[in-house]
Amino acid sequence: MESIRKTIGHLRKDELLKNGTIMFISGIIAGFFNYIYQVYMGRALGPEDYGVFGALFAIFYMIGIISQTLGTSTTQFVSKFVGEGKEISSFIKGCLKRTILFGSAISIIFLIFSSALMKVLKLSDIIPILILILILALSWINPIMDGTLRGMKRFSSLSFVTISNTGSKMVIGIVLVMAGFGVSGALFGVAAGTIVGLLISFGFLKEKLRSNNNDSVFRYSKFYSYSLPVMFAMIGISIPSNLDVIMANYFFSPIEAGLYMSVSVLGKIIFFFSAAVGTVMFPMITEKCTQGQNSKGILKKSILYAIFLSGSLVSLFVFYPRILVTIFGDKYFNAISMVAPYVMAMFFFSITTIFISYHLAIRNNRYIAFFSAFSIIEIALLLKFHSSMDEMINVLLIGNLAFLVISIIYTFKNYPLERIHSKKIGFVGGIE
Repeated sequence: MESIRKTIGHLRKDELLKNGTIMFISGIIAGFFNYIYQVYMGRALGPEDYGVFGALFAIFYMIGIISQTLGTSTTQFVSKFVGEGKEISSFIKGCLKRTILFGSAISIIFLIFSSALMKVLKLSDIIPILILILILALSWINPIMDGTLRGMKRFSSLSFVTISNTGSKMVIGIVLVMAGFGVSGALFGVAAGTIVGLLISFGFLKEKLRSNNNDSVFRYSKFYSYSLPVMFAMIGISIPSNLDVIMANYFFSPIEAGLYMSVSVLGKIIFFFSAAVGTVMFPMITEKCTQGQNSKGILKKSILYAIFLSGSLVSLFVFYPRILVTIFGDKYFNAISMVAPYVMAMFFFSITTIFISYHLAIRNNRYIAFFSAFSIIEIALLLKFHSSMDEMINVLLIGNLAFLVISIIYTFKNYPLERIHSKKIGFVGGIE
């Protein structure tokens, strides 16, 4: 009993476990809302329209992951400032001004090429494209707010924002589709959820945004130089979980694309489960590096937690693939055989993202460059081997497993985790 009490006491003091549990619970709630949203859209829109919606949603998700470059960079610097006891108000406001301008420019570029995008996605109505452009404009602001909360380790606030975002998306999206707005209504639900999340985030950070305390002048060249390798990492992350959906919509029939989209929804659930661990791990690694402490233990625990969380769900999908039909309906029966290999591919990749987050936190740009090169290879393989949906999934399965093995060997065998953890240098890959 004494041993059990000590173990429980140790677990209660485990910051990674405590905050990871908060993010995991919020992830389950947000995942439930996303589940209801996606399932309803799959049933209400049917395979053909659901395939179109899936391609548009994948574009948003890919750009959203790339925009997380800003969120990750914000978390990195906020965590560093917090560790050093510095004020962050001017930094946050400076980031917001710059990202609003950048997001507006990106939206204008998409508007210019909207006609070409309609042809690629075989759309006859421009309204879904316009709604997508609105979502993309908002998606560059949101990461700054989330990244700040994450860097301050305000995970309860971040969880509330996430739940509010997904809950609003679900309710508004379903209401609009029921009202007959189809794909446009489903997408506008995403925009509405993002706006709700932003308003709540501004509320949580209003004191920081109102403050005029300039602790120091920040050179944003540091922010940009760190954001570049992060951007390559985020682009690489977006490929295994999104590009294949767009390619399926382009290479296969509308019905086949809808079937593929339904399987990818299950795969993304695996990915989101491990993301809760990575979200908590990143600022903890950064702060320890800033303070000159070893972060090896945090990495190991993060991997174990991610394997446990994602692996339990993978087991359900592998041993009961008919859950796809249970969720989406009999129209998706022909996609059952793709469930097991696809969720395994996403499981391998979800564990790899823990390594990606670790190397980003310690600024090991060599690993990020290696990962980016691997992503390019995977794109090439998907473009070459797409004669069937099964062939595309096999490319993802083999490729993701190979890179996970390589990441494990590189990190634990060939890469000294204890190197350069001093406050003066702080991060692998460059002196501050």
